[in-house]
Amino acid sequence: MVAAAQLYQVGITKRAIEWRIRAGVLHPKFRGVYSFGCGELPPLAYEQGALLACGEHAFLSHLSAAFVWGLRKAAPVDVDVSLVGRYRRSSDGIRVHRIGAIDRRDVRFHEGIWMSSPARAVLEIAAIGTAQELAAAIDEGLAHRLFTPRELKEVLARNRPCRGAARLAAVLGDETATATSRSRTEKRLLRLLRDAGLPLPETNVKFGRFELDFFWRRERLVVEVDGYPFHRGPAAFNRDREKDLVLGGAGIEVLRFTGDHVSDRSPMVLARIAGELARRADGG
Repeated sequence: MVAAAQLYQVGITKRAIEWRIRAGVLHPKFRGVYSFGCGELPPLAYEQGALLACGEHAFLSHLSAAFVWGLRKAAPVDVDVSLVGRYRRSSDGIRVHRIGAIDRRDVRFHEGIWMSSPARAVLEIAAIGTAQELAAAIDEGLAHRLFTPRELKEVLARNRPCRGAARLAAVLGDETATATSRSRTEKRLLRLLRDAGLPLPETNVKFGRFELDFFWRRERLVVEVDGYPFHRGPAAFNRDREKDLVLGGAGIEVLRFTGDHVSDRSPMVLARIAGELARRADGG
């Protein structure tokens, strides 16, 4: 990939560029950026071309950086590029994100391209991606040791406030953000239960040293709405398992759903709760 400005520097004029385009030597890819030669383009050629089109202080970011790092399986349709301190409109094939400044620790030179670090890419996914994309990116990054939970928290702290910060904080177990997210999820589930005509549970019930999200006392059924236990750390994961053991020992059934289940798969959640309530009411 080559930019027109680079061709001018070696003495190739605008007219000479136009002649080479007609001759099939240069192939326009982005405004002022061309591929040369023939055959299939090598990996990351489009990403390199997008950076050339955007000029100085540009780096690959968001879904494009996540793809290169292996945090997502497929490349996005448009190349995501972040620009520091200057404005450029998005154009065909390039989605531009303008930022005021960037911490040097949040960019890496990888595969011959400047791009967001894996941890920063997760924060960027939190800003524009779905909850499922965010969860998958965190899982992939942790599994392949591209970052640690501590590094995610550090990149979050360096960049607050920004888009996606609250969503990522909730996933990482920020107590304030989690409380807000959990409260909203609980209210949504209560509305779903009420609209479905199901018996309403007691909420936030003390049970020994534990607190139960939803408790149907007569049916001896508990529903817990979880965040992401793995990402919240081993202490939270172990505490939830211990709660399940204590409740099971008391003859109480526990159903666990994630916030995404309540938001995106509510019919499944309601069917599961309704079925368990009916079974236990019949003495099953």
